[in-house]
Amino acid sequence: MVPSDALEPERRRRRRSPGRIVLVTLIVVAALFLVWRVVVLGVLEAHFGSGFDDRRFDKVETQFAHSRAAFAKADARMRELAAAHPQAERIGWSLTLICVREAGRAESCKQATAGDRAAYEALRGVDVIVHQSKDPGRTFFRLYGNDPPRYTIMHVSDGTDAVAYAKDRGFRGTRSLRPGWTLLGPIPDVEREDDQWQ
Repeated sequence: MVPSDALEPERRRRRRSPGRIVLVTLIVVAALFLVWRVVVLGVLEAHFGSGFDDRRFDKVETQFAHSRAAFAKADARMRELAAAHPQAERIGWSLTLICVREAGRAESCKQATAGDRAAYEALRGVDVIVHQSKDPGRTFFRLYGNDPPRYTIMHVSDGTDAVAYAKDRGFRGTRSLRPGWTLLGPIPDVEREDDQWQ
């Protein structure tokens, strides 16, 4: 019979075998990787996937309520720009530039006039105002905020069903602000968002 003291070195050698160390290391690394993925996917879901954040919708709705006249004035100006450029595929208006892209031509930009800058500055939280020929009768006020997701206020001159429009374009949420004005939640699919805003 082998004494138990003689078996002790054999047990230690088995516990520290290279195969066992590699196996334990792989299990720990896999577990850490899984935890990391769950955290990253959770953060992405919070930013993009859940549709919309009611608090952010509330904030944008409040901004809109305080600036209704400014939004109406900017919408009227964008309609003037669209009428002046009937061949434009896209018109983008920012604080300093108004850019027009016509079919088959490069985008051309001009400095915004002092009146255009004043009208734009009266808007709260708007990063760019967009008119697109593929969305006739609509003006979009894009609100990027400090981080994604992106929200948009849409003005429609006709009786478009904003909920159906939003669903068709991939927006995850809507909120009616007043007749003709709708807040659209983010488009979580990056390709669909790129297609929407060309």
